[in-house]
Amino acid sequence: MLSFVIPTLNEERHISVLLEGLVPQLSKNDEIIIVDSHSRDRTAEIVESFGARVLLQPKEGIGLAKTEGARNAKNDILAFMDADCRVPARFVGRLKGHFSNPDVIAVGGLDLYESESSFWKFLYNTYSVGVFHSTRLTHALTGKFWIPANNCAYRRDAFFRVGGYRSVVCEDTDMMSRMPPSRNVVYDDSLVLKLSDRRFRQNGFFRTVALWGISNITCFAGNGTSTAGYRND
Repeated sequence: MLSFVIPTLNEERHISVLLEGLVPQLSKNDEIIIVDSHSRDRTAEIVESFGARVLLQPKEGIGLAKTEGARNAKNDILAFMDADCRVPARFVGRLKGHFSNPDVIAVGGLDLYESESSFWKFLYNTYSVGVFHSTRLTHALTGKFWIPANNCAYRRDAFFRVGGYRSVVCEDTDMMSRMPPSRNVVYDDSLVLKLSDRRFRQNGFFRTVALWGISNITCFAGNGTSTAGYRND
């Protein structure tokens, strides 16, 4: 059974779209945990109408919000996604299928972005697909793995063996730097989540990618890059 952990802050524009696609795919013992940083809009009201559980936490970074949700989850499989994504049909069933193999400790999917501009959409998704396949190749060659923090699932013991996510930019890279290599990780480019392009629109595509690049370096070299001033809601 799965526990979906979704951090939110003022997400009334997006969260209902996500839950409308996700909730019908759930089984009886699955759950959705919303970790909300005291939204000032109708986010909590909307998610409760879908039967999701709401945990309130001060805004301390998306990584810590996900880890707090994981601590409160009742199931062994912890799945993480962002509030502004869209879930395709059969997503949950495919994810469960991978974890039917007891050796699998983690699964990573593919992020694709939506945009009103066909040019930027092409650029965003070329970048995202490139990252996905390059990290899958790295995993095949070395066993070291990176999976996106907004489209992934871990077994609880693997996740907490390294303490879960921390409050840094690129919390998924920070997690990878602390995770031991493992061949028991699945990369599935059929597990597609479509996200809004708001992260890129806020600071620009190239500035955002540059920040991620710098943050990846600091994750391996030290304690990572602070989330102060970075949109992570």
